[in-house]
Amino acid sequence: MAPPLTAALRQEYRQLWESCIVRPAKLAAADALAVKIAASRDRYEAVAAQLGSIPWYAVGLVHAMEGGLDFGTHLHNGDPLTARTVHVPPGRPPDGSPPYTWEASAEDALTFTGFAAGKDWSVASMLYELEAYNGWGYRSSHPETLTPYLWSFSNHYAKGKYVADGTWSATAVSQQAGAAVLLKRLEARGVVTLDSGGRRLQLANPHMQGPDVEYAQHLLQSNPFDNFNPGGVDGDYGPLTAAAVERAKWFLGYAPNDVDDTFGPALRLFLEGTKKLPARYLRLRRQRVKAFPGEAKARAAIVRWALWGVQNTARIAYSQGTTRLTALAGPGTLPLGTDCSGFATLCYAWAEAPNPNFHGPYDPAKGGYTGTMLSRCRHIPRAAIQPGDLVVWTPPDDGHHVCVVVAAGADPLLVSHGDDTGPKKLRFSAEDAAQRRHGHATVTWLSAF
Repeated sequence: MAPPLTAALRQEYRQLWESCIVRPAKLAAADALAVKIAASRDRYEAVAAQLGSIPWYAVGLVHAMEGGLDFGTHLHNGDPLTARTVHVPPGRPPDGSPPYTWEASAEDALTFTGFAAGKDWSVASMLYELEAYNGWGYRSSHPETLTPYLWSFSNHYAKGKYVADGTWSATAVSQQAGAAVLLKRLEARGVVTLDSGGRRLQLANPHMQGPDVEYAQHLLQSNPFDNFNPGGVDGDYGPLTAAAVERAKWFLGYAPNDVDDTFGPALRLFLEGTKKLPARYLRLRRQRVKAFPGEAKARAAIVRWALWGVQNTARIAYSQGTTRLTALAGPGTLPLGTDCSGFATLCYAWAEAPNPNFHGPYDPAKGGYTGTMLSRCRHIPRAAIQPGDLVVWTPPDDGHHVCVVVAAGADPLLVSHGDDTGPKKLRFSAEDAAQRRHGHATVTWLSAF
C-alpha cells in the first residue's frame, strides 16, 4: 500500500538527497549511464510532450531502471517489444499489435502506472514517484534497507535486495545504479537543473566537498556571533567543520536535541545575518553565554589544577575503579585514585569549566571517559589549541589516552596521568612517541569551550 507523500516523507527524501554521495568506485559507471540518458534526450522529450508536465529526464530514469536504456524493451518492465509484456504488469500495452515502438510502449507504461499523472516534479516528489514505480516492498517489509532502486551506488546503500518477486536476500548487493544516483550525476554534469533547495551538509564517508562547504566554513569563521573555528576553509566537510557546526548551534541557542553536525539553510541564514534568531533561541543563547562568561579564567584554573596534580603526584594513584570521579565535588581531594580521563574531568570540574563529557552539569553517576570527550568536545586543529584544551590518542575509536594541555606552542606542554607514577609534565612529542610505539598513532585535539 502506497504511503501518502506527507511533509515528513518529503523531508526524508530531501535529507537523503542532500546527503547522497556517489561511491567513488561507482562514479565512472554512473557517469557513463548519465551520458547515455542525456544523449537520448530527444526521444524522452517526445514521450514527455505527449503526457503533460512530466520532465524528460524522469522518463530517462525509468528507462535506465526498467530497460537498461535499451530501446528494444518495454518501459513497463524490460520485456522485449516483440510481444506484449509477460512479467508484471503482464499484457501491456492492451491495444495495437506487436512489435511495438518504444515510444508507444513508454506512453502506455507511464500512463498505466500513474507516473505521468504527477504535477509536482520537485526532487522529493520525483523520488517518491520513482520508488512507487518499483514498489514499496523495501519500505514496508525491510525498512532497514533503503531501496537500491533509488540509492544503489551511493553512501545510503550497502546490501540487501529482492532477487526475485517476493524473494528477499539480506546479503545480495544491487549491481544497478540507483535512479537518485543517476539524477545526481545528471545534475552534476549540468544536464538538468533541479528544485532541491541546496545540499544539507553533514559528516559523511567519504567527506562532502565543494564550494558550498567552503562557504559554510567561511561563515563559521566570520559571522556576527563568534569564530567557531572549522579548521580553515578547504572545502572538505570533515570532523573539525562538523564540530564547529555543533558549537555554533549550541551558542546560537538551538534546542539540545537539535544540536548536531548538520549545516542547513537555517543555520546559514543566521550566520549570514540575513535572518534574526527567534526569541526562544535568544533565551537559550543568553543562558549559555552567561554560563561560561570567563573562558580565560576557566582555562587558567584548568591549568592550575593540572599542575597541582604534578605537584602532588606521589599521592595520586592510577585507578579505573568506580571511585575515579567521586572527588568531583571536592576540589583538591587527596589521596586520589583516578585515571587519565578522570583526572582531566576533575581538573575541569574544579575549575568550574564546561563539562568535557556531556552537555550540562557534572554527574559522577554518568561517568565520563575518552569516548564521551571525543563525542562532546569540539574537534579543533592543532594550530588552534590553547592551554586548558585536551588531546586524545586513538585507536580504539573511543580513545585510549587523554592529556591536558598546559602550554601551547610548536611542541605543546601536557600533563599526563597514565600510570601509578601519577600525573607528570611532558612535551607532546614525547607522549606522542610513546603512544605510537603502542599502536595509538592518531591524535585528536579537543576543546570544551
